[in-house]
Amino acid sequence: MSRRQLRGTQRISKSKNTRYEHTKILIATEGVNTEPQYFEKFTALVRAKAVRVVSVKPVGVGRDPLSVVNEAKRLRDLEKRSGDPYDAVWCVVDVDEHASLERACIEAGRLSIEIAISSPCFEIWLLWHFENRTSWVDANTLSKLLQKRGISGKNMSDRFPYGNYPEAIARSSKCESIKVKHAPPNPHSSVPRLISALVKAHGQNG
Repeated sequence: MSRRQLRGTQRISKSKNTRYEHTKILIATEGVNTEPQYFEKFTALVRAKAVRVVSVKPVGVGRDPLSVVNEAKRLRDLEKRSGDPYDAVWCVVDVDEHASLERACIEAGRLSIEIAISSPCFEIWLLWHFENRTSWVDANTLSKLLQKRGISGKNMSDRFPYGNYPEAIARSSKCESIKVKHAPPNPHSSVPRLISALVKAHGQNG
């Protein structure tokens, strides 16, 4: 019997409530610091209010989008062979100057791996936690705008307003819609799809 079969509807005790483990998610990110830290802390936030227990593993790959997809596949296959497969696999990548982005999107689709793309980079998603931004922006400007908000370097502060994600989603929706998956407009981010999936997995309505 596999570990997943054993895990099944494993009963987990927590205070007065009884919780059940339902979902196991892998998030492979292009960045090795900011993105994994963001998803670890965001998951802790939604876990605290969760109805269901969800296992989320963020992994920073630190390479181009196609390498991120390939690493996600490797980790997915490894876990599947162990008998405890992931229920969902996401890749988080930037547009930047990556020549492999189109191939990464095609490969992710072929492998049934979800992909969240930010243009120009993941930091646009972070900025939307503070303010609107619908006009073109480069990575250096984003860095300066975040520094004004006290966000600098590669380490996510515990003071970052993770709970502002509904506002960030609303601000992202004001930007131009994506027409070609591997060539999103600037600014753009499909990270809100992943955030919504995480919130839904934890059994929340927000």
